[in-house]
Amino acid sequence: MDQRNARADRSKAMLKTAFLELFRSKEPEKITVVELCRKAGLNRSTFYAHYDYMDELIREVLLESVEKVFAGLGPQWDLPLEDGGVDRAFIASYLKRFLNDPTVRRFCSCENSENYRTLLIRAHVDLTLGPSKDSTVYYTAYFHNSGVLNLLLEWLNKGMQIPEQTVVEIIHEFSKVMYRSRS
Repeated sequence: MDQRNARADRSKAMLKTAFLELFRSKEPEKITVVELCRKAGLNRSTFYAHYDYMDELIREVLLESVEKVFAGLGPQWDLPLEDGGVDRAFIASYLKRFLNDPTVRRFCSCENSENYRTLLIRAHVDLTLGPSKDSTVYYTAYFHNSGVLNLLLEWLNKGMQIPEQTVVEIIHEFSKVMYRSRS
């Protein structure tokens, strides 16, 4: 890697770190480029060398956070059990990783969380499905991930009043529907 690429990577990392620090206490829509650059110790031209607008940075941070949730889980979503659903242990593991990622949790709980649901869903579909030329498979996965994420968001927003195991069972049953429609 040449020096220019290393400097660009460092600048992007500084912008993301500054964003995450500001995001702890501020809604993403209220973080300005000027404020972000001041926090990162960079100038605005550096920001615009990497991003055309703030939403691009937000999308990148969100996608990286979802990738971290999936890292190390393995491809179990493509391996339905004999009963046709996704393995409950995999779902429970995913759920714990989802709940323990502070950035994903923050995106789910911020004031305008509905603005990020589509991004969250697409990130999940891209990570679980990969690039698919089959639109039926893509939309089935989109529908499934949309249902699962909306369930998780509703569960989080209502204070996680039902047991986690119940949520795992609901997702397991819902996965049977997805796999049945794919066969």
